[in-house]
Order: sequence, then C-alpha cells, then structure tokens
Amino acid sequence: MLLKKSLVVLCCLFSSTAVAERWFEAEVLIFKQRPAPYLQEDFSLKHEAIEDKNTLDLLTPLYTEQAMQACIDGDTRFQKRSFTDSLVNDNPRSGVCDASTDYVQSYDTLPVTPVAPALDTMEQPYLLAPEQLQFKTQFDQLDRKGLTPILHTGWRFEAKSKSRAPSMHLFAGELIKTRVFDVPRYSNPDFVSLLEPQPSLFNDPDESTSKWELEGLFKIHLRHYLFITADFDISQKLQSGDVESSRFSQFKRVISGEIHYFDHPRMGMIVQIRKFKH
Repeated sequence: MLLKKSLVVLCCLFSSTAVAERWFEAEVLIFKQRPAPYLQEDFSLKHEAIEDKNTLDLLTPLYTEQAMQACIDGDTRFQKRSFTDSLVNDNPRSGVCDASTDYVQSYDTLPVTPVAPALDTMEQPYLLAPEQLQFKTQFDQLDRKGLTPILHTGWRFEAKSKSRAPSMHLFAGELIKTRVFDVPRYSNPDFVSLLEPQPSLFNDPDESTSKWELEGLFKIHLRHYLFITADFDISQKLQSGDVESSRFSQFKRVISGEIHYFDHPRMGMIVQIRKFKH
C-alpha cells in the first residue's frame, strides 16, 4: 500500500514538472534599420494578407483599456467625435468614451513598451511587465548606434505543437494614414469630369485607411526544439502619399536561453525564449 502511494506521488511530481517545463517566456525587441541608399530590393511586390486561423492578440485589449481610461481622464487624443456630434453637442467629453470606440486606431504612435501588470501565473498567456523584460543591454546598444526601437515586449505561454500553438498578433510604430476622398455623384457624367475629388460633407473628417508601421504574426511552437515563424508587413508612406509595404518572413529553429537575431533591410529583431517555472 505504501509503495502504491509513493508511485502516485512520484507520478504527480513528474507530471507537474513536465507541465512546468512546457512554459516559456519570450522577449522581442524590434527596431528600424537605417535607410540603405544602394538597396536593390523591390518592395513594390504585392503579397497575400498575413493570416492564421489560430491567433492571439494581447496588445489590443491592453491598449484599449488604457486609452479608454485616458479618454475618461480627459485625454483629447482618444475623444473622437463625428462631424454631426460637433454640431449638436457642445460638451467635448459627453458620450465619447464608450466601449464602441476603436481606441487603438486613436493612437498616432504606439508605446515602444506596452505597460502590462506584473503577473506570475501559469494559467493562460499574458504580457510581461516592463520590469520583467531583460533586454536593457541590447536596448542601450541600439541607442548608441542611433537605431530606433519600435516594439519591446514579451509574454509567457505554454509551448504547444505547431497545429495547436497560436500566432501572436503584434503591431507597433506609427499609424500610417491615407486620406479617403469621395467623388460627388451627379446625373450628368460630363459634369463629373470637370470636378476634382472633394471630401464628402457628412463623412468623418478623420476617416482614412490606415496601416501600422509594423504588423504581423509571431508564432512559437515546440517539436523537440523550439521554432519561430515570423511574418510581418513593414510599411512606410512615400512622398507621393502612397503606402509601401515590404514583407518580413522568417522561420528559424531556436534554443531556449540563447539570444537570436533576425535581419531585414528595413527592420531587425532580437528574440530570446527562456524557460519559465512558477
């Protein structure tokens, strides 16, 4: 009987250890490269949209919660009112901080380091707090070289197989906007040809199509080794007003604890995946 109980205890211990070893924390530092005057790559090529059926977005809820609170506190960046609202409501804070607002699109530039609360659990994936990040030396090196970080974050997660692991939705940098203009519609087509496109009177003045300077998916899966699949679009606004996007796509086997570097003509990425035990 005593032997049976001992075996049960050992099985529980091994099971607990196995689960603990499957938890990791990833830290990612993404920065902009200096413009290369003699770069020969063609960034005008069109690509399919970056998609995955299994995605995880930890940034949007965090930015939304923080921006909504800032709106309530009177931050005018997040108080969006339509043209009609401005005509009928003189109170600038009335009804503009509700949950229906897309607060993330109200940022002109996102924070480099998302300010998440410090947690120490193993229940579901969560972002690391700034004080839990460890790339201070790498951050300082980028600063000395005059390179601009656009995202420094991390998260804890349970490692899963390729088919079960989610792709982390990451976005950062400046919100690059392209104005949307409507051409007035008239019954006489000859008259239309004499007109330049003008903004519609009743459209929201802030209406635009927009892209984040960096946006894509970052996936980590486990199959004896850890593997990273990274797919990002890096966008910039040209002098013509058009938005040009280049694709960053890399797949790499990595070793936990080691620092890995991913390179692209327009961005660099430093990554470390560390074992996490509660």
